[in-house]
Amino acid sequence: MRPLYWLLVSHGIICLLGAFFPFYPPVFLFFWFSPGPFVMKLILVLAAGAVQVVFGVYLDLRKKGRLIRRRWLVIAIIAIVAAPLANPNLKGLFALS
Repeated sequence: MRPLYWLLVSHGIICLLGAFFPFYPPVFLFFWFSPGPFVMKLILVLAAGAVQVVFGVYLDLRKKGRLIRRRWLVIAIIAIVAAPLANPNLKGLFALS
């Protein structure tokens, strides 16, 4: 049986994909009903997914006896959130008006 922290990783990946493709109902409902600009909602969903993925991998590595400093967790979360936002194919999507 798979450990429970891999549920975090899989749900985080689904949230990250659901940020750009509205197939996951909780993410779609969050985009639909929460107030605010689209960019802020997108960053929140990406951050929530990234935290789940990174924390799940952290728990797995910690169980195996490997120690990771927490600053690398923060760097990984920032990189996962910033990489899709810095993608040049998505530049027209974020019109801040």
